Amino acid sequence: MSEQKRPLLEVNGLTKIFDVSTGLFKKDEKYVHAVNDVSFYVEEGETFGIVGESGCGKTTTGNLVVQLLEKTEGTIVFDGVNLDELSVKELREKRKEFQMVFQDPFSSLNPRKRVFDIIAEPLRTHLKISKKDLEERVFDLIKTVGLHRSYAYRYPHEFSGGQRQRIGIARAIALRPKLVVCDEPVSALDVSIQSQILNLLKQLQEEMNLTFIFIAHGLPAVRYISDRVAVMYLGKIVECASKEDLFNNPKHPYTEGLLSSIPIPDPRKRKLENQRILEGDIPNAMNLPSGCHFHPRCPYATELCKEEAPAYEEIAEGHSVACHYPLSDGKGLIKYA
Repeated sequence: MSEQKRPLLEVNGLTKIFDVSTGLFKKDEKYVHAVNDVSFYVEEGETFGIVGESGCGKTTTGNLVVQLLEKTEGTIVFDGVNLDELSVKELREKRKEFQMVFQDPFSSLNPRKRVFDIIAEPLRTHLKISKKDLEERVFDLIKTVGLHRSYAYRYPHEFSGGQRQRIGIARAIALRPKLVVCDEPVSALDVSIQSQILNLLKQLQEEMNLTFIFIAHGLPAVRYISDRVAVMYLGKIVECASKEDLFNNPKHPYTEGLLSSIPIPDPRKRKLENQRILEGDIPNAMNLPSGCHFHPRCPYATELCKEEAPAYEEIAEGHSVACHYPLSDGKGLIKYA
């Protein structure tokens, strides 16, 4: 953790288990361990990326942070305040300081409301504001995200995906929050539009001193916008480091596999002999593998990996990994003492 910046968010032992039991009186007990003992911190003013395959628990983690889901275990400390200790009224007041940008820019916007009312809703809900000030704030937000003020009186279906996501971003920053959780905000957009949205987020971060949690499965976008990156697999963080360390020197075989899956346009630059393409399907979250959850798909797995879950620990400054045999320069098995 940086000495210059204090953590805005501290998550410790976060766990979310969904009860999906079936049958009469739920005799057939089934549980999905969506998030399992996840811990991380986010410094003020930084962008913390969370990546992983679909179903790894990254979106659930984001929903838990902004209190859209009730956690099973763990603590969430935001700006020095344990959210568990807040009353309903106090939590409602605190919600102004953390907001969310959703993955689907269409379904996250009310199709029966005009853009003006969509953006004005959090202002009306949380602030005592005059009609004149409300109009000024809404039009200013529309301009800030790169839209024309005339768009304020249109409906969501009249916009493109990129424009709808700009509207969602305007709504998220309306209350000038400290933390914004971006849940795959560019995955549903064209590549050319993705870069515009990413640049908009970086611009807003500089202008408003925002802190982001950026959730995605597209590694190039994460590398572009993030300062530190956590890799999740089956509800657990398996590696966390600065983006430079993570992309240049991955320590977990799963991270290595994700990086190898990034397409390289020029075939002459592909190093196929060094690639470790991920094979096999993600195990069922209701029946997790023993030991290291990744061992059924890991090319380096040993009997130890099948029997004993690795500890998540720091192996270098700012670089933590949950692996019995962290990789050395992306190759081979190195046992850290």
